[in-house]
Amino acid sequence: MRQVTLVVFIALVTALGGLGGGRAFAAPFEPGSIPDQVQAVGHLDLDALRKTQIFGALGGQTAIDTALDHAPSELRPLARSLARSARGISFWRGSDHGAVYLETRDGRALAQVIAKLPMAPARPVDGVPTYTMDHGGKPAHVAVFGDTLVLADSAETMESSLHVLGGKAASLAGSSKLPISSRQGVFVFVTIGDDLLSAIHKSAHAKVLQLAIRSVVIDVYESAGVVTATAHAEMATAEALQKAKSILDGLHTLASLSDDPTARALLDRVTVTAAGLALEVVAKAPAAELAKVIQLAR
Repeated sequence: MRQVTLVVFIALVTALGGLGGGRAFAAPFEPGSIPDQVQAVGHLDLDALRKTQIFGALGGQTAIDTALDHAPSELRPLARSLARSARGISFWRGSDHGAVYLETRDGRALAQVIAKLPMAPARPVDGVPTYTMDHGGKPAHVAVFGDTLVLADSAETMESSLHVLGGKAASLAGSSKLPISSRQGVFVFVTIGDDLLSAIHKSAHAKVLQLAIRSVVIDVYESAGVVTATAHAEMATAEALQKAKSILDGLHTLASLSDDPTARALLDRVTVTAAGLALEVVAKAPAAELAKVIQLAR
Protein backbone atom coordinates (compact mmCIF):
# COMPACT_ATOMS: atom_id res chain seq x y z
CA MET A 1 0.00 0.00 0.00
CA ARG A 2 2.82 2.34 -0.92
CA GLN A 3 0.60 4.95 -2.55
CA VAL A 4 -1.20 5.52 0.73
CA THR A 5 2.11 6.78 2.13
CA LEU A 6 1.58 9.88 0.01
CA VAL A 7 -2.06 10.00 1.01
CA VAL A 8 -1.33 9.87 4.72
CA PHE A 9 1.48 12.42 4.40
CA ILE A 10 -0.74 14.91 2.58
CA ALA A 11 -3.62 14.41 4.94
CA LEU A 12 -1.67 14.61 8.18
CA VAL A 13 0.57 17.50 7.24
CA THR A 14 -2.10 19.62 5.60
CA ALA A 15 -4.94 18.91 7.96
CA LEU A 16 -3.02 19.65 11.11
CA GLY A 17 -2.54 23.15 9.82
CA GLY A 18 -6.17 23.90 10.68
CA LEU A 19 -5.72 23.37 14.39
CA GLY A 20 -4.59 26.80 15.37
CA GLY A 21 -7.75 28.85 15.18
CA GLY A 22 -11.35 29.17 14.20
CA ARG A 23 -14.47 27.93 15.93
CA ALA A 24 -14.49 24.59 17.71
CA PHE A 25 -16.56 21.85 16.09
CA ALA A 26 -16.81 18.12 16.69
CA ALA A 27 -15.43 15.72 14.10
CA PRO A 28 -15.91 12.27 15.65
CA PHE A 29 -15.38 8.99 13.83
CA GLU A 30 -18.24 8.12 11.47
CA PRO A 31 -18.41 4.35 10.74
CA GLY A 32 -21.12 5.03 8.15
CA SER A 33 -18.46 6.50 5.85
CA ILE A 34 -16.29 3.34 5.81
CA PRO A 35 -16.88 0.24 3.63
CA ASP A 36 -18.10 -2.78 5.60
CA GLN A 37 -15.33 -5.20 4.58
CA VAL A 38 -12.15 -3.61 5.91
CA GLN A 39 -9.24 -4.82 8.01
CA ALA A 40 -8.21 -1.61 9.76
CA VAL A 41 -9.76 1.78 10.47
CA GLY A 42 -8.43 4.92 12.12
CA HIS A 43 -9.56 8.45 12.85
CA LEU A 44 -7.92 11.67 14.01
CA ASP A 45 -10.39 14.24 15.36
CA LEU A 46 -8.57 17.49 14.65
CA ASP A 47 -11.25 19.60 16.33
CA ALA A 48 -10.83 17.65 19.55
CA LEU A 49 -7.04 17.68 19.29
CA ARG A 50 -6.78 21.44 18.94
CA LYS A 51 -8.54 21.89 22.28
CA THR A 52 -5.97 19.78 24.17
CA GLN A 53 -3.04 20.95 26.24
CA ILE A 54 -0.70 18.47 24.53
CA PHE A 55 -1.23 20.22 21.18
CA GLY A 56 -0.30 23.58 22.66
CA ALA A 57 2.65 22.11 24.54
CA LEU A 58 4.07 20.72 21.29
CA GLY A 59 4.09 24.10 19.58
CA GLY A 60 0.54 24.45 18.27
CA GLN A 61 0.05 26.40 15.08
CA THR A 62 3.65 27.64 14.91
CA ALA A 63 4.97 24.08 14.69
CA ILE A 64 2.44 23.22 11.99
CA ASP A 65 3.29 26.30 9.91
CA THR A 66 6.92 25.21 9.94
CA ALA A 67 5.95 21.69 8.83
CA LEU A 68 3.87 23.08 5.95
CA ASP A 69 6.96 24.82 4.57
CA HIS A 70 8.43 21.35 3.92
CA ALA A 71 5.45 20.01 1.97
CA PRO A 72 6.10 19.29 -1.74
CA SER A 73 5.84 22.56 -3.70
CA GLU A 74 3.07 21.26 -5.95
CA LEU A 75 0.98 20.37 -2.90
CA ARG A 76 1.65 23.52 -0.88
CA PRO A 77 -1.39 25.45 -2.22
CA LEU A 78 -3.65 22.59 -1.17
CA ALA A 79 -1.91 22.40 2.20
CA ARG A 80 -2.43 26.05 2.96
CA SER A 81 -6.06 25.97 1.85
CA LEU A 82 -6.85 22.95 4.00
CA ALA A 83 -5.08 24.62 6.92
CA ARG A 84 -8.11 26.87 7.23
CA SER A 85 -10.82 24.25 7.05
CA ALA A 86 -9.62 20.78 8.13
CA ARG A 87 -11.71 19.05 10.80
CA GLY A 88 -10.72 15.40 10.89
CA ILE A 89 -8.96 12.54 9.11
CA SER A 90 -10.20 8.97 8.72
CA PHE A 91 -8.44 6.09 7.00
CA TRP A 92 -9.36 2.53 6.13
CA ARG A 93 -7.42 -0.41 4.79
CA GLY A 94 -8.64 -3.51 3.02
CA SER A 95 -6.61 -6.56 2.09
CA ASP A 96 -4.20 -4.71 -0.21
CA HIS A 97 -5.36 -1.12 -0.59
CA GLY A 98 -6.84 1.72 1.38
CA ALA A 99 -8.06 5.30 1.43
CA VAL A 100 -7.91 8.43 3.55
CA TYR A 101 -10.76 10.92 4.04
CA LEU A 102 -9.95 14.51 4.99
CA GLU A 103 -13.03 16.25 6.39
CA THR A 104 -13.19 20.02 5.88
CA ARG A 105 -15.64 22.88 6.43
CA ASP A 106 -15.59 24.26 2.89
CA GLY A 107 -16.20 21.86 0.02
CA ARG A 108 -16.41 24.63 -2.58
CA ALA A 109 -12.98 26.07 -1.73
CA LEU A 110 -11.57 22.56 -1.58
CA ALA A 111 -12.82 21.75 -5.09
CA GLN A 112 -11.38 24.99 -6.44
CA VAL A 113 -7.92 24.25 -5.07
CA ILE A 114 -8.04 20.64 -6.28
CA ALA A 115 -8.82 21.87 -9.80
CA LYS A 116 -5.52 23.80 -9.83
CA LEU A 117 -3.31 20.86 -8.91
CA PRO A 118 -1.29 18.92 -11.52
CA MET A 119 -3.79 16.09 -11.91
CA ALA A 120 -5.34 14.19 -14.80
CA PRO A 121 -9.10 13.57 -14.99
CA ALA A 122 -10.13 9.95 -14.42
CA ARG A 123 -13.41 8.07 -14.72
CA PRO A 124 -16.21 9.63 -12.61
CA VAL A 125 -17.81 7.47 -9.90
CA ASP A 126 -21.53 7.94 -9.25
CA GLY A 127 -21.26 11.30 -10.99
CA VAL A 128 -18.37 12.45 -8.78
CA PRO A 129 -15.28 13.62 -10.74
CA THR A 130 -12.06 11.77 -9.89
CA TYR A 131 -8.44 12.55 -10.71
CA THR A 132 -5.03 10.93 -10.64
CA MET A 133 -1.66 12.30 -9.56
CA ASP A 134 1.71 10.74 -10.30
CA HIS A 135 3.54 9.43 -7.23
CA GLY A 136 6.83 7.77 -8.01
CA GLY A 137 5.48 6.43 -11.27
CA LYS A 138 2.27 5.16 -9.69
CA PRO A 139 -1.06 7.01 -9.58
CA ALA A 140 -2.66 8.40 -6.44
CA HIS A 141 -6.42 8.83 -6.84
CA VAL A 142 -8.17 12.01 -5.70
CA ALA A 143 -11.81 13.12 -5.44
CA VAL A 144 -13.95 15.62 -3.56
CA PHE A 145 -17.23 14.40 -2.07
CA GLY A 146 -19.10 17.30 -0.50
CA ASP A 147 -16.78 18.70 2.17
CA THR A 148 -14.51 15.63 2.15
CA LEU A 149 -11.27 15.13 0.23
CA VAL A 150 -10.89 11.44 -0.67
CA LEU A 151 -7.39 10.08 -1.37
CA ALA A 152 -7.00 6.46 -2.47
CA ASP A 153 -4.23 4.21 -3.73
CA SER A 154 -6.27 2.41 -6.41
CA ALA A 155 -9.23 3.07 -8.67
CA GLU A 156 -11.14 0.25 -6.97
CA THR A 157 -10.55 1.76 -3.53
CA MET A 158 -11.74 5.15 -4.72
CA GLU A 159 -14.86 3.55 -6.17
CA SER A 160 -15.61 1.73 -2.91
CA SER A 161 -15.13 4.93 -0.92
CA LEU A 162 -17.45 7.02 -3.07
CA HIS A 163 -20.11 4.28 -3.19
CA VAL A 164 -20.23 4.20 0.63
CA LEU A 165 -20.06 7.97 1.07
CA GLY A 166 -22.97 8.27 -1.34
CA GLY A 167 -25.03 5.69 0.55
CA LYS A 168 -24.90 3.19 -2.33
CA ALA A 169 -22.92 0.43 -0.57
CA ALA A 170 -22.84 -1.25 2.85
CA SER A 171 -20.86 0.56 5.53
CA LEU A 172 -19.07 -0.36 8.73
CA ALA A 173 -22.00 1.09 10.68
CA GLY A 174 -23.96 -2.10 10.15
CA SER A 175 -21.06 -4.52 10.26
CA SER A 176 -19.43 -6.61 12.98
CA LYS A 177 -16.23 -6.91 10.94
CA LEU A 178 -14.25 -4.69 13.30
CA PRO A 179 -14.75 -3.77 16.95
CA ILE A 180 -15.71 -0.12 17.26
CA SER A 181 -15.67 1.67 20.58
CA SER A 182 -15.32 5.29 21.52
CA ARG A 183 -15.09 7.34 24.66
CA GLN A 184 -15.66 11.03 25.22
CA GLY A 185 -12.79 13.29 24.19
CA VAL A 186 -10.95 10.72 22.05
CA PHE A 187 -8.88 12.43 19.36
CA VAL A 188 -7.03 9.38 18.00
CA PHE A 189 -8.74 6.07 17.32
CA VAL A 190 -7.44 2.95 15.52
CA THR A 191 -8.93 -0.53 15.30
CA ILE A 192 -7.42 -3.59 13.60
CA GLY A 193 -9.24 -6.85 12.87
CA ASP A 194 -8.18 -10.47 12.81
CA ASP A 195 -7.41 -10.73 9.07
CA LEU A 196 -4.74 -8.06 9.17
CA LEU A 197 -3.51 -9.22 12.57
CA SER A 198 -3.04 -12.72 11.15
CA ALA A 199 -0.83 -11.28 8.41
CA ILE A 200 1.15 -9.32 11.01
CA HIS A 201 1.42 -12.46 13.13
CA LYS A 202 3.14 -14.34 10.29
CA SER A 203 5.85 -11.73 9.73
CA ALA A 204 6.22 -10.10 13.16
CA HIS A 205 9.45 -10.22 15.13
CA ALA A 206 7.96 -8.84 18.37
CA LYS A 207 6.89 -11.68 20.67
CA VAL A 208 3.55 -10.08 21.58
CA LEU A 209 2.58 -9.72 17.90
CA GLN A 210 3.43 -13.38 17.30
CA LEU A 211 0.54 -14.40 19.57
CA ALA A 212 -2.99 -15.12 18.38
CA ILE A 213 -4.86 -11.79 18.58
CA ARG A 214 -8.42 -11.35 17.29
CA SER A 215 -8.63 -7.57 17.42
CA VAL A 216 -6.90 -4.47 18.74
CA VAL A 217 -8.46 -1.10 19.55
CA ILE A 218 -6.26 1.87 20.43
CA ASP A 219 -7.44 5.31 21.45
CA VAL A 220 -5.97 8.47 22.94
CA TYR A 221 -7.75 11.26 24.78
CA GLU A 222 -6.98 14.10 27.17
CA SER A 223 -8.92 15.10 30.27
CA ALA A 224 -7.96 17.74 32.84
CA GLY A 225 -4.49 18.01 31.31
CA VAL A 226 -3.78 14.26 31.48
CA VAL A 227 -3.29 12.29 28.26
CA THR A 228 -4.54 8.69 28.40
CA ALA A 229 -3.68 6.07 25.79
CA THR A 230 -5.51 2.73 25.90
CA ALA A 231 -4.76 -0.42 23.91
CA HIS A 232 -7.43 -3.14 24.19
CA ALA A 233 -6.69 -6.54 22.63
CA GLU A 234 -9.01 -9.52 22.36
CA MET A 235 -6.90 -12.68 22.39
CA ALA A 236 -7.85 -15.90 20.62
CA THR A 237 -7.07 -18.21 23.56
CA ALA A 238 -6.48 -18.05 27.31
CA GLU A 239 -2.94 -19.30 26.72
CA ALA A 240 -2.22 -16.42 24.33
CA LEU A 241 -3.63 -14.00 26.88
CA GLN A 242 -1.38 -15.25 29.68
CA LYS A 243 1.71 -15.22 27.45
CA ALA A 244 0.98 -11.69 26.30
CA LYS A 245 0.45 -10.44 29.84
CA SER A 246 3.65 -12.11 31.04
CA ILE A 247 5.64 -10.51 28.21
CA LEU A 248 4.21 -7.06 28.87
CA ASP A 249 4.70 -7.37 32.63
CA GLY A 250 8.31 -8.38 32.05
CA LEU A 251 8.97 -5.47 29.70
CA HIS A 252 7.37 -3.08 32.17
CA THR A 253 9.59 -4.38 34.96
CA LEU A 254 12.77 -4.06 32.89
CA ALA A 255 11.87 -0.56 31.73
CA SER A 256 11.19 0.54 35.30
CA LEU A 257 14.87 -0.05 36.07
CA SER A 258 15.82 2.81 33.73
CA ASP A 259 18.17 5.48 35.08
CA ASP A 260 15.99 8.16 33.48
CA PRO A 261 13.66 9.57 36.18
CA THR A 262 11.24 10.91 33.56
CA ALA A 263 10.91 7.50 31.95
CA ARG A 264 10.36 5.86 35.33
CA ALA A 265 7.67 8.41 36.22
CA LEU A 266 5.82 7.72 32.97
CA LEU A 267 6.05 3.95 33.47
CA ASP A 268 4.60 4.26 36.96
CA ARG A 269 1.38 5.36 35.25
CA VAL A 270 1.16 2.30 32.96
CA THR A 271 -1.15 -0.56 33.94
CA VAL A 272 -1.65 -3.97 32.35
CA THR A 273 -4.85 -5.87 33.16
CA ALA A 274 -6.55 -9.02 31.91
CA ALA A 275 -10.17 -10.15 32.05
CA GLY A 276 -11.65 -13.07 30.14
CA LEU A 277 -9.79 -13.07 26.84
CA ALA A 278 -9.21 -9.30 26.90
CA LEU A 279 -5.86 -7.68 27.60
CA GLU A 280 -5.74 -3.92 28.24
CA VAL A 281 -2.79 -1.59 28.59
CA VAL A 282 -3.48 1.93 29.88
CA ALA A 283 -0.84 4.67 29.98
CA LYS A 284 -1.40 8.10 31.53
CA ALA A 285 0.81 11.18 31.58
CA PRO A 286 0.39 14.91 32.21
CA ALA A 287 0.42 16.73 28.88
CA ALA A 288 3.39 18.91 29.83
CA GLU A 289 5.54 15.92 30.81
CA LEU A 290 4.58 13.96 27.72
CA ALA A 291 5.42 16.92 25.49
CA LYS A 292 8.92 17.07 27.00
CA VAL A 293 9.49 13.38 26.27
CA ILE A 294 8.28 13.77 22.67
CA GLN A 295 10.49 16.81 22.10
CA LEU A 296 13.56 15.01 23.48
CA ALA A 297 12.88 12.06 21.18
CA ARG A 298 12.85 14.20 18.04
